[in-house]
Amino acid sequence: MWCLNKINLDSSGLYPTLSLSFAILSYSIAALLKGSGFLSVYIMGVFVGNAQLVYRHSIFRFNEGLAWMMQIFMFILLGLLVFPNELVKVAWEGVALAILLIVVARPISVMISTINMNFSIKEKLFLSWAGLKGAVPIVLATYPLTSNIENSQLIFNIVFFIVLISALIQGSTTSFLAKHLGLLLGEKREVAHSIELMSTTKANKEIVEVHISNKQSHLLNMTISQLPLPKDCLITAIIRNDKIITPKGNVRLHENDVVYILIEKGRRSEIYKIFSITEDTSF
Repeated sequence: MWCLNKINLDSSGLYPTLSLSFAILSYSIAALLKGSGFLSVYIMGVFVGNAQLVYRHSIFRFNEGLAWMMQIFMFILLGLLVFPNELVKVAWEGVALAILLIVVARPISVMISTINMNFSIKEKLFLSWAGLKGAVPIVLATYPLTSNIENSQLIFNIVFFIVLISALIQGSTTSFLAKHLGLLLGEKREVAHSIELMSTTKANKEIVEVHISNKQSHLLNMTISQLPLPKDCLITAIIRNDKIITPKGNVRLHENDVVYILIEKGRRSEIYKIFSITEDTSF
């Protein structure tokens, strides 16, 4: 983190590459010390992701694109390890285990692990249904293959079949279940434009994005000059009907407006209080 903030590179595009090199370095050092390289990279990602970095958004976007590309490669490699005729042989075992996991094992584990958590029954049911159904279990199932364990191919085929069924059944019905249980807070509105603060040094300002809805009826038709904004706070732009509106003092707020506010870091709560929203629903 110190190196990313202090080093002065000629191009902003080099900072994401530099961050990736630190991930490789972290993995290598942990491996040399006979530790877990994956855990080392994960811990480093937690620290870096919560730190104030220069070109923060560029680094995040680069790593997000890289993550998607690696997932594509991973599924290609997994596809090369699967033989459809062998999946048919474990169909009955796979279906039985999938039903056991979906209906019995995961609901019980979720109910037990959330005993002291403030989740409603509906939320627990949703957690039971919306489990991790990606490629991670399949990747873990390749470990017996690489270790030449007895019946390793059988284990891999069964796990692959279970994940496939889970993704098809649970994955395709997650949104329907959330809607049926009344857990949806509304569809996320895609904004045609976005604004972010880019700085080559550690900045003490940030841009907060706020969506105006009918829940903020007390703000509708209010002019910008009438908003009780904190000191040293500035509205930088308003997105309305996919167009950028110059935030003059006489501009009135309308429903579905997206307001970008420049404010000192650590003062988000003041903005959310003014707009009567929470951090989770502002994006």
